[in-house]
Amino acid sequence: MNSTLRILVLSCVGLVGCVATAPQWEAGFGDSTRQVHAAQVLDRNATTRNTAPPVIDSKATAGAQTNYSTSYGYAVKEAKPPAITLVPQGH
Repeated sequence: MNSTLRILVLSCVGLVGCVATAPQWEAGFGDSTRQVHAAQVLDRNATTRNTAPPVIDSKATAGAQTNYSTSYGYAVKEAKPPAITLVPQGH
């Protein structure tokens, strides 16, 4: 009974310590992430000033991707049947 009381008192003391510091930590939660993100964005209005037409159209893009994939052997190939066929027992 005495050890149970000690454990209960120690856990209550530990919880009180966490409760006292939690609001301070949560008040600044995400501040560093927002600061780093803001530092990476040099000009927030850059996308609104980009009025140049696209340099390449979709048909040319599709052709370039196909040529690239076939030149390195990455093209989609036909599905091959599995080398091992598993047959359930009893058939």
